[in-house]
Amino acid sequence: MKKSIGFIGIGTMGSRMVVRLLAAGHEVTVFNRDKSRTKPSVKQGAQATDSISKLVKAADYICISVSDDEALKQVVDQVLKTDPSGKTIISLSTISPDTAVELAAKISNSKAYFVDAPVSGSAPQVESGQLLVFASGERKIYEDIKPILDAFSKTTYYLGPAGDGSRMKLVANTLLGLGVQSLAEALLLGQRMGMNKDKMIEVLNESAVVSTSQKIKMQNALADDYPVAFSLANMYKDFGLIAQQAHATNTPMPATAAAQQMSAIAMARGLDTDFAVVIQLLDKMTSPTTRNE
Repeated sequence: MKKSIGFIGIGTMGSRMVVRLLAAGHEVTVFNRDKSRTKPSVKQGAQATDSISKLVKAADYICISVSDDEALKQVVDQVLKTDPSGKTIISLSTISPDTAVELAAKISNSKAYFVDAPVSGSAPQVESGQLLVFASGERKIYEDIKPILDAFSKTTYYLGPAGDGSRMKLVANTLLGLGVQSLAEALLLGQRMGMNKDKMIEVLNESAVVSTSQKIKMQNALADDYPVAFSLANMYKDFGLIAQQAHATNTPMPATAAAQQMSAIAMARGLDTDFAVVIQLLDKMTSPTTRNE
């Protein structure tokens, strides 16, 4: 069934989600602070608007894909300034579970609905409709918006009340971040023992111990090139959210803390690239040239 959708945040992920929504036959109105980023979406058939208030008036469902908690709060505040009663606000961003719970209450007070629905995957998965969605909120609202989520996902999971989607996303991203850190250390060990990197990666590609995401990042290591699929800045932000929840729940996460510090070093060096750059960084940090400087 065709739905009238407003989409706020036309970045790497959002722009591709819009393409999938249009291909599924939905009507989509887009807004982005940098208005030039909406031009490709318009060429695909979306309507662009110059204000969030106009977008809210034009759409029954409002999808938001922004970088962090603060950005999401600011957008929601602007949405709520225009009467959103009866409309559904869908957060596709990775945020703190506490923020999701806070926004759910705030939006409910405005007689609108909220679904906390972070996605797992990067740009290639959006383009092929292979994202995973971790949705939480009222069950009946989830069922209503499922056709929207289905446009860019292979599977959507309903996880319970608002906040549980974000909790699940932090669990998944813990494994994502640790997976690349463990890959960096394993490849470094092999090279220090005299192994050929290309041969190691060839063997590991056939191994059951390597995850799908690690196999993708091994191709970056093979080429020593790290174009952004999931940015270092976003992984570092997510490590911060994970650390907050670990502190709040007294959960020991020593390996995750080490991986977070490697991301911190990469951020301090101003690396504007994919988070898998820690593979390259660990090698450079421990090279003989570096140690003798």
